[in-house]
Amino acid sequence: MSLASLQATLRGVRRLALDTSVLLAAGDTKDPRQSCARWLLDEVERGRFTFAVISTLTVAEALVRPVGASFAEGVAAQTALRNFPNLTTVPLDFDIAVEVAHVRGETKLKMPDAIVLGTAIAHQVEAVVHADEEWVTKAKPYAQTLKIIYLGEHCP
Repeated sequence: MSLASLQATLRGVRRLALDTSVLLAAGDTKDPRQSCARWLLDEVERGRFTFAVISTLTVAEALVRPVGASFAEGVAAQTALRNFPNLTTVPLDFDIAVEVAHVRGETKLKMPDAIVLGTAIAHQVEAVVHADEEWVTKAKPYAQTLKIIYLGEHCP
């Protein structure tokens, strides 16, 4: 598979959610999915999607490495996420928590993954992109109403 297959899979998608693993892959030069993840973030930045969303949990997970590396890297990463064009960060509120409970009960995904998927459902996105192989089997119950796109399938 290739970047072209990811582009084809996303054709027509206007509302998108991203898992933390996509942000991490985009910043990891050793990750073979980096080119696809970077392309996707570039497309979000350009405004290709009318709505692109991450959870505040994703912000916390994405900041762990930079904050642990140094104060300067932590501040730079916070600033980049806070000001990332066309990317909406949403808090975990009561309604999303209800969706998360359903997702967790149905899929047995780990809580952080259930929060990402629950956030996507609550915000009525058309697709959620992830880079976590566990989702491939566990998130299947939601694949009928939502495109669940595994980055590793397109850019292994």
